[in-house]
Amino acid sequence: MYILSVGVSRNGWQVYVSTVNSAAGRSFSCYPHLVRIAKAVVETRDLTETEVRITQDMGRTIGNTNIVATSPKDAIFYARRLKHADMSRFVRNRSMESSSELSLILARDDVGNYELKDVWIGPACPPFPDASNARADSTTYWLGHALTAGSERIEPQSVTGICPY
Repeated sequence: MYILSVGVSRNGWQVYVSTVNSAAGRSFSCYPHLVRIAKAVVETRDLTETEVRITQDMGRTIGNTNIVATSPKDAIFYARRLKHADMSRFVRNRSMESSSELSLILARDDVGNYELKDVWIGPACPPFPDASNARADSTTYWLGHALTAGSERIEPQSVTGICPY
């Protein structure tokens, strides 16, 4: 297992990421500057919960988000992203938007340290409605938002215009 130290929380817990087979590892691979930004966020926080979700406005543009609000006029389709079991909602006629927000999901391990499970540029959002960890607000949120087409690799055979949720 390849582990990268992200930093130490304000209350002394080590935060790390598995660089292979994790959503956070894939994000760091695509956007290496996020390691430094994630470290800055983690070091200002006390981590105490089993799962920690953080969204922080960095006060400056840190990149582009592929999560955009949609309207009935948008061209929507659904597809499964590579290495994901759930179906995602995509919009064809929209582009990524600049963002100053960084979102992180951390999980406490057996020792008490934290693994960074996911990190992305953009707003906090619930999992997709058919994901195993879907929440009560997942459907409402994702019927009004989508990922921009071309921003994620998808399984071509999974593409459909029919809403799966």
